[in-house]
Amino acid sequence: MPEAWQVPQGGVDPHEQYQEAAVRELYEETGIRSIKIAGCTNGSYRYDYPDFLKDIIYKKYGMVYAGQDVNFFLFEFCGSDDEINLQISENQEFSRWRWMSVEDLLAAIVDFKKKAFLSAAKELQL
Repeated sequence: MPEAWQVPQGGVDPHEQYQEAAVRELYEETGIRSIKIAGCTNGSYRYDYPDFLKDIIYKKYGMVYAGQDVNFFLFEFCGSDDEINLQISENQEFSRWRWMSVEDLLAAIVDFKKKAFLSAAKELQL
């Protein structure tokens, strides 16, 4: 989905708390370390994958995934833009980045994730 925008996200390792995983994933995908945690959701929000994406995931990984439960964290970025490095990891997940308003992000996110993102934005009072 080349025109869709995404935010850093990822799994929680067995030894991690959600906050630790959020900070780690943010760094692994963007190189960002200069942050303060400004908020988090009280629980998770679910989105389901559309059928075509379930097929792609199965073909690529040989596993069946119906969707994801996501906990959202809000970070305040305290660094400068030159800290951002999308090639920090050998498994680069993003090809470009930009700052955008919450409204612009909600408009740019893939349709099947919009409800979860909108609910999290309301909870975080964005």
